[in-house]
Amino acid sequence: MTLAEIKISIKQLLSKKVEAIELNSLLSMLIEEVTGWNRVQQVVEKNTPLTEAQIKKFNEYSQALLNDKPIQYILGKAWFMGVEYTVNEAVLIPRPETEELVEWVVDYANIIGKPLQVLDIGTGSGCIAIALKKALASCSVTGLDISAAALAVAKKNAAQLNANIEWIEQDILNNVILPTTYDVLVSNPPYIPMREKENMQEQVKNQEPAIALFVPNEDPLLFYRTIAQLAKKQLAPKGQLFFEIHYDQGKAILHLLDEMHFHAEIRRDSFGKNRMIRASLK
Repeated sequence: MTLAEIKISIKQLLSKKVEAIELNSLLSMLIEEVTGWNRVQQVVEKNTPLTEAQIKKFNEYSQALLNDKPIQYILGKAWFMGVEYTVNEAVLIPRPETEELVEWVVDYANIIGKPLQVLDIGTGSGCIAIALKKALASCSVTGLDISAAALAVAKKNAAQLNANIEWIEQDILNNVILPTTYDVLVSNPPYIPMREKENMQEQVKNQEPAIALFVPNEDPLLFYRTIAQLAKKQLAPKGQLFFEIHYDQGKAILHLLDEMHFHAEIRRDSFGKNRMIRASLK
């Protein structure tokens, strides 16, 4: 079987599952993973016969896609701010909007112009903490997560990317004990109410870690309130709190922070949705 033939076979299998434009992109990624051929080489080698091992791998990958497994978990990698990260089912797949949160923190730190102590709460793959450390080499960065499996991924990414990060395994909802105060607390916490789960893509709600996605319907601001309470104890003077937020929770979070005696501002992402908040104590 040639490369062209395996492409036709996979497209037929997945045509009702994946839109054509997305499918072409996924196929290119799979082909490069299996054969090592880039996009140009894939055109040149379209009539090249594949080995039995390659055909077997293509079949495994296409079946995984058919079962709603995200391409990032299939390949074991995802890109964040132009850098490749290891990912698996223990961590969320990094999103482009989170890159904008990191950029906001970096802009703030550059204005301050001195080394800062930064804590990333709910670090997952470590992408926020590592991206901040790579951009702000003089800053001390710590990543915190409840999940030992997630921290194992974060530590692997930090080692691969030569980022010196301190890691803490604790549950933010239960009596967190931290070693110091911080100039910046940053978090992309769980914020999707459980009621929205049924309307989400299968590959998100059934594949990515629920503990990092969902909050109770009756308390959707649970993590924002908890982290803000922690910030009142752990933020250094003039310290800043940065959140990624659900696009329709902005007003509620601003009201919550105001009641907790924070000054807060909201920022839209590149799609025009309310996506980030920065706050400091009054």
